[in-house]
Amino acid sequence: MDLVSIKNIRIANSGLGNAFGSVNECVEALIGIQAQYQQFGEISLFHRLGELDKDILKGKYDDNEIIKLWGQRTTVHLYIPEDWKNLSAIYAPRRTWVRKHCEELGVDLDLLLEQMDSLGKSKRFVPKEELADLMGDQAKKLMTWGGVLIEASLRGQIYAVPESPKTRFYAHREWIDDASLATWQASIDKSAIDRFLYRYFSCYGPATLDDFKHWSGLPNYAFLDAFKRIEENLERFEVARKMYYIPEEALYLERQNVISQVKLLGKFDPLFVSYADKGWFADAMYQKEIWRTAGHIEAVILIDGEIRGTWRYLIKGTKIQFTCYCFSRISVRDRKRIALEAERLALFLQKDLAGIKYE
Repeated sequence: MDLVSIKNIRIANSGLGNAFGSVNECVEALIGIQAQYQQFGEISLFHRLGELDKDILKGKYDDNEIIKLWGQRTTVHLYIPEDWKNLSAIYAPRRTWVRKHCEELGVDLDLLLEQMDSLGKSKRFVPKEELADLMGDQAKKLMTWGGVLIEASLRGQIYAVPESPKTRFYAHREWIDDASLATWQASIDKSAIDRFLYRYFSCYGPATLDDFKHWSGLPNYAFLDAFKRIEENLERFEVARKMYYIPEEALYLERQNVISQVKLLGKFDPLFVSYADKGWFADAMYQKEIWRTAGHIEAVILIDGEIRGTWRYLIKGTKIQFTCYCFSRISVRDRKRIALEAERLALFLQKDLAGIKYE
C-alpha cells in the first residue's frame, strides 16, 4: 500500500466511480453531505449516483427521508433522520461555541430553546423570520452560522427543511418522530461514538486518527476510548510514518487502480472536508487554490484521479456558463471529456450549457 493506492481507494469508496444505489444509501454511507450551500451538497450527491434529478431529491425532502441537521464540525449537513440520535449522543453533551456566545450577549439560551421548541410544535413549518422574532434585536447575532439553531438541532428539537438556494423553513422533530424528547433521548445508544468511528473508517478509509479528528471536529479525549474498543476490527498499515485504518470488509484492493473519469466536484465535496492532510490529494503549490481562508473550499476538476484545476459557474436565466481555472495544460481530448461532464451537470441543474471558458 502506498499513498497513490490510498488516494484511489478513497475516491472509489466515497462513491466516485462506484456509484451508490440511492440517495439515502449515499447520504447514510458518507455520514451526511455538507450543505451550508444547498446546491453544492446536491452536486456532491449527483456525482455519486448513476441517475439523479431534482424531482427525485424534492421527493426525498418532502417525505422527510433527507433532512438538514448540524453535526460534525457544527456544520449543517444533509442526513438521513436515523442519524439524528447519533449526532445528538455525540455532540449534544459538548459545550459548543453557541452557549458561550449567548452568555456574552446576555441571552438565556435554555429559555430561548424552550420557546423555539414550543413554536416548532405549534405548526408544521416555521419560517426563519418567526424564529428570528423570538430573538428580538439580537436575532442576527444569535443566528450567525446557525447559532442557536445548532443547539436546537443537536438536542433533537429543530431540523432545517432542505431547499435551494437557501433554507427558509424549519420544523420540529415530532412532526417526523412523534416520540417525546425525553423518550427520544432515553432511546439513544450510548455506543454511538463507536459506530461513528467505524462508519468513518469504512467510507473514508484508509484514514488516520488525525483525519477522523479533523472530519468530526472532536478532541482526542472524546473518541480515543471508542477507538480502542473498535481497533481490533480494523486493518492497519503504515505509510510515510502514518498509521492508516480501514475495516477489512471495506478494503477492496482492486480499487487501488485509477478510475477513468472526469468529475466537476462541487465546493465542499466530501473528499475535501474529510481529511486533515491535504497533501494526499493536491500538490502543495496548489493547495491554497483549493482550501482557502475561513474554511472555504473551491470546486475542483478531477480527471482520472488527479486534480487539474478549479471551476466556477455563472447562471443567467436558463443559461449556465462554466469557467475552468487550470493548474496545467489540459489536452483537447480532456477538454472534450470536461464538456460532456459539464453538459450532464447543467442538465441536473436544469440549465442550458452556454459554454466553457478556460483560464
